[in-house]
Amino acid sequence: MGALTEAVVFFKGSDVVKEMFFAEFEAVLDDVVGIPDFASDEIQAAFVQIEDTLVVTGVVFFIISFDGRGRVTGHWNIPLRHLLDHASYGPDLGAGPIRVACRSACPVAWYRRQLWDPDTGAHGTFSRISAAATRNRLGIISESGNRVIPRGNVSDFFKTQAEVKATPAPVDQAQPQSQSPPQAQPKSAPVFHRRYRRKLLAIRSAEQLKLATQAETYTSALESQAEEFTRQLRERELLIKDQKAKLEDLSKLEQEVQSRLDKQQRLLHQKTEELEALLSRGGHDYQEQMEELRKEYAEELDRRLKDQALQLEDTLHRRERELYDRSTEIVELRGELSTLREQNRTLMVDSDDKLLKTMVEKGVVFIAYHPGVEHLVISQEEMPEYLREPLLYVASRCEVSDAQYREWLAHYRLPICRATDDDMQYCGQPIKKVMRPMLFRSGESDRCHEHSASGLS
Repeated sequence: MGALTEAVVFFKGSDVVKEMFFAEFEAVLDDVVGIPDFASDEIQAAFVQIEDTLVVTGVVFFIISFDGRGRVTGHWNIPLRHLLDHASYGPDLGAGPIRVACRSACPVAWYRRQLWDPDTGAHGTFSRISAAATRNRLGIISESGNRVIPRGNVSDFFKTQAEVKATPAPVDQAQPQSQSPPQAQPKSAPVFHRRYRRKLLAIRSAEQLKLATQAETYTSALESQAEEFTRQLRERELLIKDQKAKLEDLSKLEQEVQSRLDKQQRLLHQKTEELEALLSRGGHDYQEQMEELRKEYAEELDRRLKDQALQLEDTLHRRERELYDRSTEIVELRGELSTLREQNRTLMVDSDDKLLKTMVEKGVVFIAYHPGVEHLVISQEEMPEYLREPLLYVASRCEVSDAQYREWLAHYRLPICRATDDDMQYCGQPIKKVMRPMLFRSGESDRCHEHSASGLS
């Protein structure tokens, strides 16, 4: 193996848009220079090792983000050489199976989310990287006499029998002429050779990498669908709960109105019976008196209804004013609380900024482990927020509320059925652990089959 050249290749879509030596890339990481073409963008890149024959021997596919000035964001830190030294094998690009580190084949688990999977097709990412190395825009000094022509995806092992026969077989000079020739192999049997085995190993490595990337793609799609379905189900449950509450309020209001109506009808019926009794005992005077009483009763009833309506309107307006005053007060308090939080955060950042900045410049990476997110890389700017409320910070990274994360954490640490009986004792039946907070549903995920909503139905 000749001298190795380390370079970084940048992609947009499936095309190579920029190439640079690794030393130049280190200058970009050290904030010496920037890349204005990639300002405010997240780029897919590849760390490549190239022999002096312009053949690629190792690739690490990573993701890097740039700010508005084209500078690398401060929390980016991936040990590219370490990942490549411990990477698994991939396809053969001309000098045997290369080492490949990507999202589906990452030797260090907590860097997996910062890598990406290449297109393993015939004219995919590996083909474009090999073509870029062959073009040699970086000006690598190559030995043209030792240059290896990249092999195709199909090994010579799969050639037809006619092509195999056309290749002259080596003659063993030490074999006596009188010795009988070895038994002829069947026409359909392949001729194994060390070169063919190496090609077969390259094809197997490439297929294993392709299967791993496809599995990662399907797994990510399934997780996204599961999260989307869980979110939709949670929204539907909240809507149903709200509709039930409104229905209960309307039912209570209907009962109150019906009770008032029944009372008024009973009173009207009583008065009507009294007037009819008087009318039956009296004559014309009683009939006129009854009509007058009916008219007075109707007027009195209408007056009372109007008075009650005015009282209810005054009460409603007063409640609305109180509600408006409280809402205004809440908005002002929230503004003051936000200002105080920002001042507190500013004080914390200013007090600890020098120490954190010194640690970051020394190469220290802040990594915390919490269930649900595994190893969590914390930037310098987010450190005060994490120290102030660790569980709230982790819950926000898991895209769930603080209360839901705490309920899931209790279930994760002790996965038992938490249904209670009349004595407020837990069922305690072991259940399957939900590994992600987004997929946890209180009252269902922490119940056994007997106490779950589906089991009860």
